[in-house]
Amino acid sequence: MKVPPWVFFFLMLLHPQKGEGQSGEEPETEELMAILGESIIFPINIPEGEQIEEIVWVFQSPLATIKKGAGEELSTIIVSDPRYKVLVDIPNQIYSLQISNLSKEDEGMYRANIVSEDALDTITRKFTLRIYRRLPKPKVTIYLEISEEFMCNVTLKCHVDGRGEDEEYGWTPLGPRAVVSNGGSVLHLSWKPGDSDLTSTCIVRNPVSFSSHSLQAGQFCTGPRISSPASCSPLSKGLFILLLLGILIVAIIVISILTKNKKAIERIHRMKLRRKVKREKMQAKEFPLAGHIPE
Repeated sequence: MKVPPWVFFFLMLLHPQKGEGQSGEEPETEELMAILGESIIFPINIPEGEQIEEIVWVFQSPLATIKKGAGEELSTIIVSDPRYKVLVDIPNQIYSLQISNLSKEDEGMYRANIVSEDALDTITRKFTLRIYRRLPKPKVTIYLEISEEFMCNVTLKCHVDGRGEDEEYGWTPLGPRAVVSNGGSVLHLSWKPGDSDLTSTCIVRNPVSFSSHSLQAGQFCTGPRISSPASCSPLSKGLFILLLLGILIVAIIVISILTKNKKAIERIHRMKLRRKVKREKMQAKEFPLAGHIPE
């Protein structure tokens, strides 16, 4: 039943709070943690033999009031919001408050002001509520860099969507060449052909939940996987470069020879052509009327 706020203030005036505990000392605060969107129970267990007249739950303003009737009966339970529910078990002296559909606005200090039948002071129980989201599965972004020695440098960046509080990141297992940075969310790996491809797992946790994402980083590295760690030694590189230089020099010599031969052939051809033309001119002078028929 939802009631106007002035009803709670009227009830509190009937039983003013005169002390924080039975001897007036400041009561200890119990810290509770809950999941965003779910529910929480604030437990109240009354010592056996102590008779309760009234309990008022307060958060910024009164939330719920429990007034005990005669014997084992409850005369009144009043709540200010449908999300609040009073859990009562009189034989076991339990008078707890349950809040459902929690939001970040529900964080803060809660008090249970307990009035007993044979005491003038109000005994107060305090609770601090912290609310955290349930973590989704993390995502991993992969960055690759392949070196000349076929060494594959992999950077794995782990993150979850949205922003939360008190979230911690970590990676497991960590190999001999693994380096973690950026508060535990980034893992740097060096993988080379012949290394075993270990499974790396990103772990994200907060005070109320835990989530993880596993993958094998080696599968993203290119290049052949061979058993020998020396896939390309400096000696092999030197011999390969010398071979390339030898091929280049031979090619230059061959091209030069072919070019010279071509020029020689063209020169011989031009000489033959000139001789032919000269011969034809000489024949024309010796026989100027050759083939001419008089009239």
